[in-house]
Amino acid sequence: MPAAYFLHWPDSELASLAETMPGTLCLRLSAAACRRTDDGQEGYLRPLELLFEGATWRGDGPALGGVAHGTLLLDGQPLGPAAHVLPLPLDRRGLVVCHVRLISGTVLQIEAARVVVQIADAARFRESHAC
Repeated sequence: MPAAYFLHWPDSELASLAETMPGTLCLRLSAAACRRTDDGQEGYLRPLELLFEGATWRGDGPALGGVAHGTLLLDGQPLGPAAHVLPLPLDRRGLVVCHVRLISGTVLQIEAARVVVQIADAARFRESHAC
């Protein structure tokens, strides 16, 4: 069974936002700041993709770079212990609202009917060496 994590939006890196098929958006993090749930170890999953089905988005422009703040709500409620902390893996349906503000000031908002986050076999967890 793959490990479970909590994604912490700040300190993550947004690589791209792309439509993978009509109505499906893929938000790709090149580095996702995470904490493993079994041992509390902090580090980064590289890469991580959040898929939004039945999705629309709006934003300030190109969404690329360091994440300053992010939230994901389902039917108006956080999915994790706080709106800026997301349990992984994840597959939920309802009114999904994802809001991301980058360090550059760029703002992105996605509204969808479903969010899926699977931890791909290619994703690697690297422990943080921050002091």
